[in-house]
Amino acid sequence: MDKQSEQRREYLYSNLSKQLSRLNSNFEQLNKNMAVLREQAELSQRLAVSQASMFMGAKDVFTPEQGSSSR
Repeated sequence: MDKQSEQRREYLYSNLSKQLSRLNSNFEQLNKNMAVLREQAELSQRLAVSQASMFMGAKDVFTPEQGSSSR
């Protein structure tokens, strides 16, 4: 029984070690994914600001013409 208990404990420790290793790998991958998401969010924000400024520039160009034609 003592030998069987020792084998069981070794098996459980081995299994726990594998699970912790997988968990560590998952956290490393999660950190990489979070970095990519942050970068994508920053690029999306820059794109939105760029598009908004282009829209505002286009609006400024067309507004006086529309205002003068309606007068």
